[in-house]
Amino acid sequence: MGVKILVVDDEADVRNVIAAALEKFGYSSDIADSVKIATELMESIEYDIIITDKNMPDDIDGSQEGGMNILRYATKHLPAAEVLIMTGYATIETAIEAMKLGAFDYIQKPFSIEEIREKIERILEYKSFINPENTIPIYKTLHNDILNLLENKHNLTDDERYKLLQSLNTKIDYFFRAQKEWEKIILVQREALAKIGAYVEELKEYIGQTAPSYSLIEKICEESNRRL
Repeated sequence: MGVKILVVDDEADVRNVIAAALEKFGYSSDIADSVKIATELMESIEYDIIITDKNMPDDIDGSQEGGMNILRYATKHLPAAEVLIMTGYATIETAIEAMKLGAFDYIQKPFSIEEIREKIERILEYKSFINPENTIPIYKTLHNDILNLLENKHNLTDDERYKLLQSLNTKIDYFFRAQKEWEKIILVQREALAKIGAYVEELKEYIGQTAPSYSLIEKICEESNRRL
């Protein structure tokens, strides 16, 4: 099954531009122009990624930060979905608020379609780990720690802090990509052990329990099963 993405924005031009780009990139997407419609869609569809504007009216509770309510709903009801928050008022404080509620990343308006594609691919890369349910929370914790440090750098402008954050994000990604390479080794080892285990099980059918080598075969089986 392909990647399923929900795009939420009260501006039709923004929704349509993003949806058209996602289709071009080969992703399946739905669009919503309100919190109510977005929530109804999330009640019945398991999205992989949600891209939502932060500063949009919430037709449910009347607030002006409907995107944050969508983020809260997704965090509670769609834990496997990752959220990208879009905002035209992207300060480090805004980023910290969204990240602490569970957002994976945020996007400054105006944005480029290429940036949208890169953010999606970045999420999908983290989702492809052996245990993303562990890796992604670790990433978010590390990311939030960095955001908190940047928030206290009052001698930097928001633009300088944003650029520094992007640079640090790149370094974090390098760290996790190194982990990804280690996971590839683990997968190769698992495949090899599975083959060894299968071969040894076949041998056990032909070698009686009284054979001198039977105890060795038993140990190989136990070891391969333990490491799988």
